[in-house]
Amino acid sequence: GDDAKPFASRDRDLYANLNVSRDASADDIKRAYRALAQVAHPDKHFSPASREAASKSFNKLNEAYEILSCADRRRVYDVYGMAGLEAGLEIGHRNKTLAEITDEFERARAKEARKRAEAKLNFRGTYGFSFSAAHLVDADIARRREALAAKRNAQLSPFDGSTAAFIGAQGQMVRGMGAGGLILGMRSQLDEHTSAECVAVTGSNQSAATASVSRALSEHSSGTLTYSLTQRGIGLEVGAQRVLGKYSKGHLTWNVGPVGGMTTGMQRAKEKHAWKFDVSVGPQNAGVGGFISRKLSKMSTFRLGVRIGSAAMDVDLMCVRKINQETSVGFSVSLGVRGAHWKFRFTHNGQKFLLPVLISPRLTPTLALCAVTIPTIVIAAMKTYVVEPIATRKVEAKQRALRAKYAERVRESKAEAANTAALLFDQAEARTARERENGGLVIECAAYGHFPERGPPRSLDEPPTPWLDVTTATRFMVFDSALDVLEGTHKASLLGYCDPCPGEDAFLRVRYLYREKLHEVTVGEDDELTLP
Repeated sequence: GDDAKPFASRDRDLYANLNVSRDASADDIKRAYRALAQVAHPDKHFSPASREAASKSFNKLNEAYEILSCADRRRVYDVYGMAGLEAGLEIGHRNKTLAEITDEFERARAKEARKRAEAKLNFRGTYGFSFSAAHLVDADIARRREALAAKRNAQLSPFDGSTAAFIGAQGQMVRGMGAGGLILGMRSQLDEHTSAECVAVTGSNQSAATASVSRALSEHSSGTLTYSLTQRGIGLEVGAQRVLGKYSKGHLTWNVGPVGGMTTGMQRAKEKHAWKFDVSVGPQNAGVGGFISRKLSKMSTFRLGVRIGSAAMDVDLMCVRKINQETSVGFSVSLGVRGAHWKFRFTHNGQKFLLPVLISPRLTPTLALCAVTIPTIVIAAMKTYVVEPIATRKVEAKQRALRAKYAERVRESKAEAANTAALLFDQAEARTARERENGGLVIECAAYGHFPERGPPRSLDEPPTPWLDVTTATRFMVFDSALDVLEGTHKASLLGYCDPCPGEDAFLRVRYLYREKLHEVTVGEDDELTLP
């Protein structure tokens, strides 16, 4: 929702009002203000309607200039947005950069969001239901069918701001017979850099206890020390983590005993791509493993994982789809020396449901091909004929509700934008005439708003339409056969623009001539536009 977005993205964008970059100098801001003020000043217009429109536009420009030309007010606006200015917030004069202050602010917002989510549900659980379908493809296994159900859940109870206790249970059942255990633990933040956790597990099969301490060693490094007591003896594990770059980090884990071993690796996550690579050595397990993942869309992620070692050798193909902020579904195919498995997963508000299905303990080329292609075909068919139609209906219903809710506001904003465009018309047409005469950049037409696909108007596009003709306003921004709208500019705040589709994705589509050749480009709401 809106709470997850920075203030500047949903407030007025003062930089867009003046069409300058966020790192513009004071002189750049002054020049942009003077150029626009000459057009929008009320004294330049004579009819009552024009003077009223000019007065509104001039007041917006004047307010933007007054804030951005004052270093202190500009600094507050950059961090907290218009809401911060209206609330009278101030920023202390400490030796921190604007980026550091912004990062701290965003981290605080994210922390508060997590607290609100955890306040709704402090219960966490994992439920696994696995069974074998190998008897369906292998006659030799048909008489040895086996099913397994497992459950693990926990309840987190905070004592105060730094300490929390949790209690949980785990169980496993095979053919009606099983075992369970009770989990008790406490987690505490000892100081700003150190935290500790103690966990005890007791049950009919096994009992164990662990105690771990984690500490931030420096700005980019941290360490973990874990002691364990099990039926196999006393164990010790030492770990270190290090931030290697803006998007990457590495780790080293040394398991001293009772079974020794060492693992090291690194991982990187940036925008749409992520990967991880680990190397393990030890008497029980030695090998390499890792994964690469890619975001296919805002809601879907694909991951390819590989493990090659003394204990396992397999390939895992997985796709996860977010339904909303709290819910996701996933499916994976695992192929390896242990056979072929399908794995289904469902996650909602901390509850995780897992359903692994053993297809066959013996892997053959035909079986591997079927294990991959059959679910792919089924999922594609379900997506095309079931999921997408339902999702489309939900999106359209949401659009109708949003457009009905904001209809009056959109009408007023469009009328104000049209009045502003009328102020720019004469200069915009003069610039276009010069460009056309010189064979330069000529804006034939431009529209801003929500128009995801071409075609005849649909029933959703009832007045007011979710888009706005911004041809005049866009022509006005052309200088010397060039048009530049910087990345991050909130286009709805540009002079002569408005937001015709609140709550929906907006795009700017421009059709233009350059050197007598016709072109068309479409960019997102905050994307850069550079023409030609």
